[in-house]
Amino acid sequence: MTDINLDNLSFEELERLKGGIDKTIEQKKQLELLELREQIDQLIEQSPFTLEEVLDARKIRKPVPPKYRNPNDPSQTWTGRGRRPRWVEEFLDNDGDMADLEI
Repeated sequence: MTDINLDNLSFEELERLKGGIDKTIEQKKQLELLELREQIDQLIEQSPFTLEEVLDARKIRKPVPPKYRNPNDPSQTWTGRGRRPRWVEEFLDNDGDMADLEI
């Protein structure tokens, strides 16, 4: 790569250089996007799925085991994710400790 001393360039030369760099970056970006699109098209052609089906695919979340249980109603459990259930809030409001709810 050529070393360019930017300090020695005038404002106009820097602007021209910047414009050339921006243009080159955009061209390289478009080339890489086209190459990627060709790879995707080849994969889709080799699969039994359409591009729309692939784009609509979602990860399957594994169930998370509960970490907490309501001492007053053992059928009520909570994984510790998301908003706290009402029974957890009530327990904590009555000076309870989360450690007491752990399974």
